[in-house]
Amino acid sequence: MALENLQPTEVFKWFEEICKIPHGSGNLKKISNFLVKFAKDRNLYVRQDKELNVVIKKPGTPGYEDHEPVILQGHMDMVAVKEKGAKINMEKDGLDVTTDGEFVWANGTSLGGDDGIAVAYALALLDSKDIPHPPLEIIITTNEEVGMDGAVALDCFDITGKKLINLDNEEEGVMIVSCAGGARFHGYLPLTRENKSGIKVKIHVKGLQGGHSGEMIVKGRGNANVIMGRLLLEITDALEVGLISLNGGVADNAIASDCEAELLLMGLASQMHGKIKGPDVSFFSLFGKLSSIAYKVEADLKAELGIKDPGLSIEVEEVVENSLPPEKTDVSNMESVNLDSSVDAYTEIHEKREVVSGIIPCSEVIELARCICAMPYGVQAMSASIEGLVETSLNLGILKIVSNQSGAIEGASAASQSAGTMTEAFLLDYSVRSSIAPAKDALLRKMEIIIESFGGIFETTGEYPGWAYREESPLREKMLEVYKRLYKKDMRVEAIHAGLECGLFSEKIENLDCVSIGPDMQDIHSTNEKLSVASTKSTWDYLCALLKEM
Repeated sequence: MALENLQPTEVFKWFEEICKIPHGSGNLKKISNFLVKFAKDRNLYVRQDKELNVVIKKPGTPGYEDHEPVILQGHMDMVAVKEKGAKINMEKDGLDVTTDGEFVWANGTSLGGDDGIAVAYALALLDSKDIPHPPLEIIITTNEEVGMDGAVALDCFDITGKKLINLDNEEEGVMIVSCAGGARFHGYLPLTRENKSGIKVKIHVKGLQGGHSGEMIVKGRGNANVIMGRLLLEITDALEVGLISLNGGVADNAIASDCEAELLLMGLASQMHGKIKGPDVSFFSLFGKLSSIAYKVEADLKAELGIKDPGLSIEVEEVVENSLPPEKTDVSNMESVNLDSSVDAYTEIHEKREVVSGIIPCSEVIELARCICAMPYGVQAMSASIEGLVETSLNLGILKIVSNQSGAIEGASAASQSAGTMTEAFLLDYSVRSSIAPAKDALLRKMEIIIESFGGIFETTGEYPGWAYREESPLREKMLEVYKRLYKKDMRVEAIHAGLECGLFSEKIENLDCVSIGPDMQDIHSTNEKLSVASTKSTWDYLCALLKEM
């Protein structure tokens, strides 16, 4: 056990057990069943619904049996992200967790501290025999990271408590009392395939920090999917290219740190438009031209991003289908490319050409690039009432090609007659957030108009309400009092731009009083994610002290 020497022992024991079970969003049957078995083994009330949500109840300890129940709530799914080249299969394998005594992380992947630590806290309490507490009602939901689907579907008929502590915050000493509402926007642009002759190349946008799009969007970090759109726009201004494959990002609510596209270089854009005819165009080095464009875009973006995201790298690589190593260009080391017009250069390129089937034509690559660049991105408005709080934003979390054979376009097709013949499409998957519902609706409408203007269709899913600040909150006041007595300082009370399930539960449970807390975490939803050991213990001590007084 990698975490067995960490304190609190009981919490890290269960956290490591959770990490052994794959539990990315949409892959939750095993962990849900694990929670059910845990409860049954201890003769606790347990309910699992068709969405795999789990409700577990534990009576109050002696002297607390008749006290008002307290609801503890978190979600069992994580954003499953891995480093490029990592051999782990995140749908089948557990995480490789490790620690240096100060932090816990997973080698090569995200950690899932968001929100595995909530589940670990809950299991430690349910398993305890000596921690005083009132009756506990534990709610562990599913697929929070992809639209709060579990919380939306959960029937709360067996929940009697009126005080809910959500354990999905990532900063110790901060109590969240309000959050933004949001939705997922799926835009689909049509594509076709044809056979074309050219040179296979790969472009890779990488090295960005990524992060949670609710918390980190205000920091102005680079998004690899948005950068890919800008790069493709510049490339298609100069070169005729077809697209073979495209894949960027892992979740709509994670800022994309990596995006890769495989292209077929076919000629100059001027040749495609008939501006240059004859063999002269063949003297240009297409690969050199592509590298030169990539270098310029990288340099421009590095100047724009500055210290906000300094690690951006754009790599250009020739795809070679034999045993020879591919020609690779790290454009960060280039200053310019001299376009060689010699016959030898043309002959070399001509010999590398091959006929490739299933190529997406350049005209459709152009439309994709223009659409990405036309779409709004990032912070759209800041709150007028709370300084530093983002009011409205959106994030292009996923950019890839999807097929209707897997049902990926069915939802949008149902809403659009024009989608009946769309067998493949570019998917632009956005997380949209706003603390002002009309602002969110207006932004979604703008996105719909843009997608439709490029001949695409759209679908909006996973809408969830914002969570309004409650003027009278006995729970909040009790928690502030206990924290100050325990740590001799005031707890900060804040609203956040990220989404929490508190808004949904406030709608489901009449007169619900709820807050959100949690230990310190860094870079959630990314392979740099870390959980603070000391903060995990401090938050555990606070939670136990709080339950003793409730």
